[in-house]
Amino acid sequence: MGPNLGGLFGRVSGTAAGFPYSKANKEAAVTWGERTLYEYLLNPKKFMPGNKMVFAGLKKPEERADLIAYLKQSTA
Repeated sequence: MGPNLGGLFGRVSGTAAGFPYSKANKEAAVTWGERTLYEYLLNPKKFMPGNKMVFAGLKKPEERADLIAYLKQSTA
């Protein structure tokens, strides 16, 4: 389980209330947007070393783009 994704775009990593983020996530201070999510979704461990996200990533560019489009619409 992860944090609530409502308001994801424009939010700084590690700041959603009520979720125990890793130190790496809090200290990364990444502002989530299309570009940062695209990079993150390719390889979360490489993008943010030390995070505890259990997700290998999406290697296909069109899958990442589709997921970002979905998230943009559903988290607004």
